[in-house]
Amino acid sequence: MKIKLSIVLVMLLSGALRAQYDYGFDFAKTGSAGLQFLKIGVGARESAMGEAVTAAVKDVNAVFWNPAGLAYVTNYQASFSQNNWLVDSKQISAAVAVPFGYFSIALSAVSFSINEFEETTVTNPEGTGRMVNAGDVMIGISAARMFTDHLSIGGQIKYVHEKLDDYSIDNVLFDIGALYYTGFRNLRLGFALQHFGPDMKMVDQEFRTPLLFRLNATDEVFDLQDMSLTAALELVHSTDNVEVVNVGTELKLYEYFFLRGGYRFNTDEGKISFGFGVISPQVTGVNLKFDYSFVKSEIVFEDIHRFTVGISF
Repeated sequence: MKIKLSIVLVMLLSGALRAQYDYGFDFAKTGSAGLQFLKIGVGARESAMGEAVTAAVKDVNAVFWNPAGLAYVTNYQASFSQNNWLVDSKQISAAVAVPFGYFSIALSAVSFSINEFEETTVTNPEGTGRMVNAGDVMIGISAARMFTDHLSIGGQIKYVHEKLDDYSIDNVLFDIGALYYTGFRNLRLGFALQHFGPDMKMVDQEFRTPLLFRLNATDEVFDLQDMSLTAALELVHSTDNVEVVNVGTELKLYEYFFLRGGYRFNTDEGKISFGFGVISPQVTGVNLKFDYSFVKSEIVFEDIHRFTVGISF
């Protein structure tokens, strides 16, 4: 358990923490950026589709992937997600979106917490008896607008805070994204630049933000009266890791039930994902939705389960 906790800290917390052993991960670039919790995908639908959603997400959860998708929000929406992540760590997120015609705004928050663990040192590898706390928080405000019938652009400004024992850092980061309908079939293209901001410093060491560039193409394979299939392909470039290619699908049945699956190429962990979603019929102007996703762990961690509940009115 202590080994697993150490790996989680190396993956998630500040760039000042460097990997000491090879557990099957490619650490060639890992560690050059901090705030790794920002790279953990938010939302059960999105993770079930292999995180290939930059051109597919057009609801309140767009704040976590591509803020341009907020422009397609036509009613009040709220979402809450829980991610039971690695080694008893937990990610909790919430977002609220409000439309104003062709313009929408949203507020969002994410917290990442790790169970309290015992400090270890070189001289006390089995533990010193002192307990250590660590965690992260993000609070953001987003806005998006339709510029034409085919193009929307959105942005987000967010405050982030990271704590590791007696050390902490604060920063302000930015996201920007665009969503474009090509006019060919239902093909749309999505672009997002996430976590852009100034360098940070912790424990006398400077490190960068975990900048991500996402490029996505999404289309309907078929669209019948009671069934449709959406497929998506996404390229993710990270400043501190290798490029990843994500593929995702979503099968919609009778407007209310969804089956999803995805695969992430060129990554050592969390390649295979699947899940489902249910949307309630509208009652007095209110829709409820529930999404679940399962991500298979291939190496040393437990499988990952995410749950999302949402409401629109």
